[in-house]
Amino acid sequence: MKTRQVLLASGVVVMALLGTTAWGGAPMGPPMALMGEGQWGLDFEYGHEEIDLRACGTRTQTQDGGFIGAEDKIYDIRDIESDMFFGSLAYGVCDNWDLYLRVGMADAQDDIRTGPGEIQRSLDGDYGFAWGVGSRATFCRWGAWSFGGLLQVTWFDPDDSSYAGAGQRDGLDQTWTGDIEMDYWQTQVGVAAIYHMDVWSFWAGPFLQFVDGDLDIDERYTIDGEGPSGTISATTDLKQESEFGLHFGANYEMSREWNLWGEGQWSDDSWLFAFGAIFKPEEIFAGM
Repeated sequence: MKTRQVLLASGVVVMALLGTTAWGGAPMGPPMALMGEGQWGLDFEYGHEEIDLRACGTRTQTQDGGFIGAEDKIYDIRDIESDMFFGSLAYGVCDNWDLYLRVGMADAQDDIRTGPGEIQRSLDGDYGFAWGVGSRATFCRWGAWSFGGLLQVTWFDPDDSSYAGAGQRDGLDQTWTGDIEMDYWQTQVGVAAIYHMDVWSFWAGPFLQFVDGDLDIDERYTIDGEGPSGTISATTDLKQESEFGLHFGANYEMSREWNLWGEGQWSDDSWLFAFGAIFKPEEIFAGM
């Protein structure tokens, strides 16, 4: 028993160290151990997220091959929407501790501005690769109640996005085309109180979320049609605007092999809903 407790504590510490190097929101699922010692399982997940982010960095401008200047800029990314699909492979280290690895894909859509009067750049990234690691555990039980937690790190790399536009900028008629590249880490640490009722489990609790990533803009512009032309480039760091939130959900044990779950997440600047199905193939052969 002491050995298992040490292993569980070590796993939580390792995951916490991973979370400090890259920090946000993705489907979390039930914040409790589900596999059982030595068992493998598959989790199929879908999530839809909307979150406000901020990108801070340096914007550099050239014109007709000459350097114009560089300045610090803040890009507001309001209500960025992302759909994500994952498949996870989970393993029960012991009855109270699961580890999992997920792979999948995610997209991203939003409008990006630097302030009033600035042009609007449209982010419309198609599906790109996403992956992550996580750990969930049940810490203690009191009759129908238990207390659990989860920590996960997920990396998103939506496909690059292109945009074009024409209009007034800096008091001059301009046309422009550009490309946006974005990738970011999202990390969540959550705990929850869980109530068990027959084949149902309901949970609610607080969580922390962080985002760390890059947003790069590469733009070409022309003034008055045939006039001077130049480039604008920006390299920025992505960060979240709200770190604290609430997550809640329900898990339905449909059979020994299948669990179905749904969840919600909410903070001042983000929300997410997700659902998934967990399949434990070893349960099929448990009675043989």
